[in-house]
Amino acid sequence: MRSEELRGRDVVVWGAGREGRAAVAELRRRGLEATVVVTGDGVPPADPSLGVVVAGADALPRLLAADVVIKSPGVPHASDEFRAVADAGVRVTSLTDLWLTENAARVLAVTGTKGKSTTSSLAHHLLRGVGVSATLVGNGGTPVTDGDAGEAEIAVTEVSSYQAADLSCSPRLAVVTSLYPEHLPWHGGYEQYVADKLNLIAHAPELVVVPDLDGVVGTEVRARIGPATRLLVPAELGLAVTDAGLAWAGVGELAASEVAVSGRHNLTNLALALAVVAVGLDLPDVRRTELLDAARTFAPLAHRLETVPSDDGRQWVDDSLATAPEAVVAALETFPDVRVCLVLGGADRGLSFEPLARYLATRSAGPAAVTVVALGPAGERWVRESGVPTAPATGFAEAMGRVCADDSEVVLLSPGAPSFDEFRDYEARSAAFRAAALSSS
Repeated sequence: MRSEELRGRDVVVWGAGREGRAAVAELRRRGLEATVVVTGDGVPPADPSLGVVVAGADALPRLLAADVVIKSPGVPHASDEFRAVADAGVRVTSLTDLWLTENAARVLAVTGTKGKSTTSSLAHHLLRGVGVSATLVGNGGTPVTDGDAGEAEIAVTEVSSYQAADLSCSPRLAVVTSLYPEHLPWHGGYEQYVADKLNLIAHAPELVVVPDLDGVVGTEVRARIGPATRLLVPAELGLAVTDAGLAWAGVGELAASEVAVSGRHNLTNLALALAVVAVGLDLPDVRRTELLDAARTFAPLAHRLETVPSDDGRQWVDDSLATAPEAVVAALETFPDVRVCLVLGGADRGLSFEPLARYLATRSAGPAAVTVVALGPAGERWVRESGVPTAPATGFAEAMGRVCADDSEVVLLSPGAPSFDEFRDYEARSAAFRAAALSSS
């Protein structure tokens, strides 16, 4: 949907968080006004800039009376309110959809269960490394209309499943990094989660890059694109990833030690970023060496396999953003030859622990064994269901005490669950982990 279609209509912005406020600001920039609605038990912020705000018992009737609803990503599709709005035939869009519809030709969008933030940041860094004016917006905390998104030649956009679900168009360039169960209550099940996430590439993008053609990602993407879309895997360009590093036939090589991201899965993310930038810009081989040079100067994102300072001589690694069991497996695979003390658990979303339990069975003893310390509701279920020997903890403080008594070479916070059982967000959990690392001697 285009912003100009809103003119003369009764528009409601659903949600008063960061994206809702950005939507109000963008509408006003275009000379449009909207009513803000907050549903559920949400309390509207005391922000005069929002204008009229409707909440409580009046919220749903106001949504149902609207011509168009601009929905914030946090509003679940599985909620009763959303179903009521959809059943009433009210047109629903989003700030991301309005923006993408007008900017698709210069957007490189990245989605995936995990890896999208790193891959987006890598693509943004690589573009700038070859002299392209690029900005980074989207799911990482910057609404698409903020910053210099309107000035850049290419807008690299991280897109969550929440954002992708409401899109009516696709970007010119897209990357899908991975697919496995996450955020299922929001979407109403795994099949709907995949459909919502891959709605990003369902409207005729020019190019979609995936890790492989025959895995889950390639199979699901192929089912949703038409003949006008090119489907590309890095191997088609001669890009190959091993534990030792990345090799690009006819271009050059990068040793794993030359790249500031840890783990083979992150080298795969780098290959995806290299492929989409090289083909998206139609770079000849002679210029693709510039991309490899740029990769050497990339700075990793915080809270993703980030080594933090410690006082006990061990390597403490903050992977607090790993909120699904499959992401924990990827983190552990980064440390295949040393003993690891894994801090696992948090709020429970009911995701299957089977992939992690199966992996840990391969590292149950010996010099690369993994000690598991589990906490929170997710940790309690892990203890009941996994069959893996585990040290349970009643909370984060007790978990850190158990960690300090362990003699593993690596302490890994890769919880496989959100933080909301005990912390306000993942950053607060990371701060507690960092504090424990500095007081561990």
